Amino acid sequence: MDDGDDGDGSDDADRPAVTVALLGPFAVWVDDEPVRLPDRLRSLLAGLAVGRGEPVTVERLVDVVWGEDLPAAPQRSLQVLVRRLRTALGEAAVETVPGGYRLATPAERVDVAAFTDLVRARPGDAPAVERRRLVTALRLWRGPAFDGVASATLHAVEAPRLDEQRLTALARRIELDLAMADEVDDGAGDGTDQHVAELRDLTSRYPLQERFWALLMTALVRGGRRAEALDAYAALERTLADELGIGPGEAVRRLRREITEGQFRQGEAARPGLVPRQLPLAPRAFSGRTDALAELDRLLDDEAAPRVALLDGAGGVGKTATALHWAHRVADRFPDGQLYANLRGFDPASAPVPAATVVRGFLDALGVAKGRVPASEEAQLALYRGVVAGRRLLVVLDNARDADQVRALLPGPGASVTVVTSRATLSGLAPVQDLRRVALGTLTPGEGLDLLALRVGPERTVAEPEAARRIVARCAGLPLAIVIAAARVLARPAFPLSAVADELADGGARLDALGDDDAMADVRSVFATSYRALSPDGAHLFRLLGLHPGPDVSRAATGALAREPGTADGALAELVRVNLVTEHAPGRYAMHDLVAEYARERARLDEPPERRDAALRRLTRWYLGVALEMDRRRWPARVPQAFVTHPGPVRVPDQEPAAWFRSEGAVLLAVVDAAARVQGLDAETVSLVWALYSTLSYHADLRDALWAGLVTARDVATRTGNRPAELWCVRYLAAMAAVAGRTAQGEDLRRRTVDLATDLDDPRALQMAHQGYAGDLVRWGRSADAVGQAEQALVHGRRTGEAYYEAHALNILAWALAHDGDLVRALPLAEQALALLNDADNPTTRAVVWDTLGLLHARLGDPERAITCYQEAAVRFRAFDMRQDLVAAERRRAALLGDVGRWAEARDAWQECLDQHLELGLGGVATVREELARATVRAAAEP
Repeated sequence: MDDGDDGDGSDDADRPAVTVALLGPFAVWVDDEPVRLPDRLRSLLAGLAVGRGEPVTVERLVDVVWGEDLPAAPQRSLQVLVRRLRTALGEAAVETVPGGYRLATPAERVDVAAFTDLVRARPGDAPAVERRRLVTALRLWRGPAFDGVASATLHAVEAPRLDEQRLTALARRIELDLAMADEVDDGAGDGTDQHVAELRDLTSRYPLQERFWALLMTALVRGGRRAEALDAYAALERTLADELGIGPGEAVRRLRREITEGQFRQGEAARPGLVPRQLPLAPRAFSGRTDALAELDRLLDDEAAPRVALLDGAGGVGKTATALHWAHRVADRFPDGQLYANLRGFDPASAPVPAATVVRGFLDALGVAKGRVPASEEAQLALYRGVVAGRRLLVVLDNARDADQVRALLPGPGASVTVVTSRATLSGLAPVQDLRRVALGTLTPGEGLDLLALRVGPERTVAEPEAARRIVARCAGLPLAIVIAAARVLARPAFPLSAVADELADGGARLDALGDDDAMADVRSVFATSYRALSPDGAHLFRLLGLHPGPDVSRAATGALAREPGTADGALAELVRVNLVTEHAPGRYAMHDLVAEYARERARLDEPPERRDAALRRLTRWYLGVALEMDRRRWPARVPQAFVTHPGPVRVPDQEPAAWFRSEGAVLLAVVDAAARVQGLDAETVSLVWALYSTLSYHADLRDALWAGLVTARDVATRTGNRPAELWCVRYLAAMAAVAGRTAQGEDLRRRTVDLATDLDDPRALQMAHQGYAGDLVRWGRSADAVGQAEQALVHGRRTGEAYYEAHALNILAWALAHDGDLVRALPLAEQALALLNDADNPTTRAVVWDTLGLLHARLGDPERAITCYQEAAVRFRAFDMRQDLVAAERRRAALLGDVGRWAEARDAWQECLDQHLELGLGGVATVREELARATVRAAAEP
């Protein structure tokens, strides 16, 4: 069995036939036999079913089942419900996938999935074929969606979306009926009478739905009942005025004008809703991008092609221009209109626009009456997807920040096309099946010349071809740079092109670090012209940002970096306005790599060394002060080491500590490296590493950088004779080496730790040094040596006179003895350790001791007691998100549950192990799947 198998050991042929009905009274059948489910299982099954065979995240299912009334442990409670649902429907009915679950039932057996597929627009279908699909889809409805399902989320979000799709499908079916009837009608109107009756009923039930009124007017006028059609318009006008205080939309008003003026076309049914035309003006000058445009054209020419395109590339390469140029070129291919939104994902003057805000604008543009727009944001998003279903729209989502901002705005399967632009690759959109990625690079020299000519006029580039080539070459194909250079040409019409070309060259002449082999080097001359135009504060901050060592910088950090913090915000805003700095995430700023290099060079040239060092001191001390405070909030019981220095009061950002460390992790480690090279920051360097280690050690992606930071801090401590700091750094370097499997290096570092602690004769340091060494010796299979080190740890732990250190030492000795086979001696030591601590001050330490007790009782032949101990450990590991420790404890507990025949509990424990393995990307998934499958089979056989 490979790792991709779900682990239930069954083939598709062996799966029970599960049928789910949600479009009306809730019902479920297994092998054609009805199954009764309690309320929460109904909600869970419905939440899985609306996923239409795609994975549904744990977070989404928790919201569907419980809403705001969450249980104490939502994920665990959901796992229990999934187990119960599998018991009711068959183990193979629900599959575990990374981050969630999937209903493994064919779409045709789930009415929601079947309906959604049937109403999906399929370009090329004949009207009769499309009508048959719609009729089949509408017959699936037996009443209100989710009748009998007690999920507030489904009723608030999914039900309005499905109902809107139903009404859209119904309107489209009637529209096709009218069009097809017109082809065979003899003009007497007999073919429309039944539709008039149906539409009168619909306008009575849905009086604010303008599309049904438009179709009623169409049916009446086709039947020769022109006066009644105008009466219908008057009734709609009164209804909207009375209910909403508004008049009919443009589409219905236009239909009335056509009827009144005798211009109504018998062969054309009214399309419900407005036809939006939201595209901004096409770019005034556009050049190149032949391949990208051809790639976008495939969205139209191939019915099987992806319906979502992502234009991504660096800032300034012309993503928006390309998207709008193409959109205007193909606008007539989208008869239902074009929608456009600037999502402002990287806008320096505005926060990214929430999807719900965009959707409200889209619904208005599509002619959805305000009375039909629900209050909740999720319901509005669902309504939008329902409204656009079946239409042929072009949607341009410009300047997206991330996948989450875009995902909710995608119209879904059908004839609509969506073009997204972003500086990011939006990898989170990868799961979108119909995604076509179009990467934009720089322009070729010929395309660059064309763009310059379009901007400044071809007569000027023809008159000075060499100067034009020099300008384009210095811009290195970057459209933004070419546009900036062209703007300087146009600003001085009396000057020749050669003057601008010379100016650009002069702007980079002082950059003696540039070489001829740097293809982008001359673009710096363009930046130089912008730099020279900055205010003194703006230029100063620009240079200092070049000194900042991190990949990006927060707004708060720029205040610490600036010589006068009060000037930072204005200077930063100025840099953003001239595009030297980009706000790539709310409150976080970055420079293009080339701009950052230029800023560093300006700092070297224009800032004296003492001012550069002073800026780095301010910055380091600010980061240290914030890190110490965030660490204190995250780990209140952690006592700073004696060598840790505090820089004094700093302004701490209003962020949750874990989020701050997550956003600043790479920056903090880069600051450590920079600070180590600045005179006077030795104490701050080692203190900063201490402040960030406890949190960043859990970040696997920062492990190498954290190792480098510890090495840097150790070297600083060694050079300055700070033995306590050196000891601390070496101890954690040893721990990291051991975890990484570098045994020889780890043992050398452990010995060095003991030597340093012995020189200091500090009992706390000695206890921790011997404890760490003992733990690694157990890991390396040398339990007898581990016992000796653990006994030394206990001697020094008792010397401290502090329960915390003694308890740690007792626990490591019990752990070593257990692995060495001396269980009788080990058990009372672990029990003493537990008695010395309390959960209020030491919950994580008690978790480790409970884990040790579980091991001991298991080896002493008392599995029931061991199971209880592992459960106690798991509760604490789970509460403090110590997930790898949790997985280890749960695996041992699951195995013991099976040993004592408690198979249902073993199955649930193995399921949690599998979920954690998949979410954390741990190895051994196949083994866990096999154990889960075995426990599942045994649990099913239990009476």
